[in-house]
Amino acid sequence: MKKIFPIFIAIGTGLTVLAGYFFTLQLAPVLGLLINWGIVLVGLAGLIGIGYLLKMHVTRVAKQQKGGFYSVIVLVTFLFTAVAGFILTPEDAFFRNWVLNIIIPVETSLLALLAVTLLYGSLFIIRSRGWTPMSVSFLASALASLVFSLGYLSPQAGSVAADWINFIRRLPIAGIRGILIGMALGGVIVGVRVLLAMDRPYDGDK
Repeated sequence: MKKIFPIFIAIGTGLTVLAGYFFTLQLAPVLGLLINWGIVLVGLAGLIGIGYLLKMHVTRVAKQQKGGFYSVIVLVTFLFTAVAGFILTPEDAFFRNWVLNIIIPVETSLLALLAVTLLYGSLFIIRSRGWTPMSVSFLASALASLVFSLGYLSPQAGSVAADWINFIRRLPIAGIRGILIGMALGGVIVGVRVLLAMDRPYDGDK
């Protein structure tokens, strides 16, 4: 019974959410309740993750392990941000600008590292698998994206060169859409397997 009950809950919840796409008006209150429950659970999971992360850094500092200096920076930054957030609240313009001025440069740096990592990955693929059409196309697309993103090539608007450059710049968008479509199809497959009780992520034995 302990194993059957979670299956009924998962299947019932999944079918209810799925039916909500076809009977939106009739199931709107139920869907709203399920979404609110999901938000609460995700928030609790985030708090547990933050607590585990803080515990790990505190342990590293207390035991004077390698990387303890960086753990101190993480702890001080987290406490300062948390206290400032509770005092000023996220609605405060100064707090929002202060956080954004930190997050945006960090995200930009990570994207730059990602671009260099992808370029290095393409070279590694060529070295390990040879000059195959896929490896060459991957390297060429990575180099083209990096070169055209610099902004130095600015041909006259309306010219053939400008049309080709705009076309090449839009290619990564097509790749992103392909990734999103793949993620959506993967989510559908996983959802169907959960509804059919083929996969049981909520069961520790499966």
